Order: sequence, then structure tokens, then C-alpha cells
Amino acid sequence: MVRIKLKSEKIPFILLTNGGGITEKEKAIELSKILDFNLSEDQVILSHSPMRSLVPTYQNSQILVLGGAGDNCRKVAESYGFNRVVIPNDIVAWDQSIWPFTKLSQEDLKLIKKIDFSKEPIKAIMMFHDSRDWGRDLQITLDVLRSKDGYVGKLENNDVANLTNIPLYFSNPDIIWSNDFPISRYAQGSFRICLDFLAEVITGHKLKYKLFGKPEPVTYLYAAEKLRKFAMKFTDENVPNRRIYAVGDNPASDIAGANRAGWTSILVRTGVFSGKVNDPINPANHVVDNILHAVEWIFSKEEGI
Repeated sequence: MVRIKLKSEKIPFILLTNGGGITEKEKAIELSKILDFNLSEDQVILSHSPMRSLVPTYQNSQILVLGGAGDNCRKVAESYGFNRVVIPNDIVAWDQSIWPFTKLSQEDLKLIKKIDFSKEPIKAIMMFHDSRDWGRDLQITLDVLRSKDGYVGKLENNDVANLTNIPLYFSNPDIIWSNDFPISRYAQGSFRICLDFLAEVITGHKLKYKLFGKPEPVTYLYAAEKLRKFAMKFTDENVPNRRIYAVGDNPASDIAGANRAGWTSILVRTGVFSGKVNDPINPANHVVDNILHAVEWIFSKEEGI
């Protein structure tokens, strides 16, 4: 019903998610099968999509990419144009003592890049998706942040200076997320909190980092531009001041980000949020039970203009 209405009325739309770990094309194919509706990769924005903007700075620098299964996030980063991408298991394979609690499997070893990290420095750390091994990734990230000029294993004497020398980027600020389990699960933002706490306990100083993903303004600027370009392709019309509606179930990310961007926000009771009334901290412009009701409300508003 929703897809038929959107398609028949030629309403341009995008899917903006704090999920990730695969390419936009792969996600579009996955969602097309679930929704029984053909989606273009131009309509999918993942948490790490706006991090393409970092390519000119780090295109030929060695970067450490965290998160995701196997080397999926390495492949995503490489598809964006980063040419020297390493993952935590590359560092474990180089020196097993850096994280002696996990033995790499034969499948893991097939994905490894053999690099001497004492000679080839890491110039930035980017978290593309949720960690599959928090202990390993917390240890290695702090090792890199505290290293001298990015050379792993060489400790910088000045922790204050070095915690800001290696740029650190996160793709998803969410503290929690929801699935079929009745209690919310910890998300990438929770990992960041743990990392920040450890850094302060060990060095006495807080981390410096840059956030991407909802509700960060950089993500909404990126999404608005993607939507504008897709709208022109989809409708052959350039409408510079088109009204944008945002539908989401997480007040702290979906609604907060939409409100800050000046979009019309609609909160649905289909995930993180299940309250009977509007969220008191990040109130939406409207609250409904599901996406179908959200689309119906949008059409009622537009038809009344």
C-alpha cells in the first residue's frame, strides 16, 4: 500500500539508517527483496555513507576501519575510494600478543593483509559498523590512539597530544538499538562511551572524535543533497524548497536529527519508541502507530496545502 502510493504519486524518498556494514548497493538489493519493491542504491544512505567526504584526506593513507563481519567494512571503505584499509584482525595477525584471547581461524587468515605496523603507521581510525569483538577493538583502538605517530607498539610519552594526533571517526552515535529481543541492545555509541571512559582512566584525558550518522547535522545535509538529486532524476523537476518529511522510531536519533534539520518529523511506534504520547525530550511533529499511518498523514497534510 505504501509503496504503491509513493510510486503512483511520484513521491521521491530515501531510506536513511544508522545501520551499515555493507555497501549501499547491497543494502538496496536486500531491502528490495524484503519490501518487494525495487530500490536504487541512490535511495539508500547508511551510517557510513557521508564518510565518503573523508576520502580526499585519507585516500592514500593507511586507515584502521572497525566493525562489521569479516572484512566487509574494508570492502565498503575501498568501494568509497580509500586505498589502504586495514582491520583489527590484520593487526592481531601481525602480533598475536596484542590480543591473545582470540585465535584467528583459517577463514580469518584468508582475509588478512600482511603488514608490519611498526613500520607502516595508521593515520586515522574509522568505525563503520558495530564491533564483533569489543575487547579486541577497544584494546587495539587505544593502542593506536596512544601510539607515536600511528606506529603500533611505539608508545607516545605525551598522551594528551597523541589522543588528538590520530583522528577518530564514528559512523553511528546510537547508544541502543532494538531487535526481536525484548530489551534494547547496545549500539556503536555504547562502544564509544566505553572507549572514552577507558581513555580517560588510562591517560587522564577525554577522547576527541567526529560523529557521523543520525542525528548529526552532517548526515542530514548529505541526505538532503542525495534526496534533491534523486528527486530531479525521479520527477525531472528541480524543487529547491521541497518540504521533507522524516519517519522514524528512535526519538534520540531519527526525530532529534529531523527536527534540527528543519524537516517535519513523524514518530512511529514500531521499534525503540512505544509510548502512548509524544517523546518528552525529542518531540516529533506527529506520532502514529506505523509507517502506513505516517504516509497517510503526510498525504493529508500535502493535500490540504
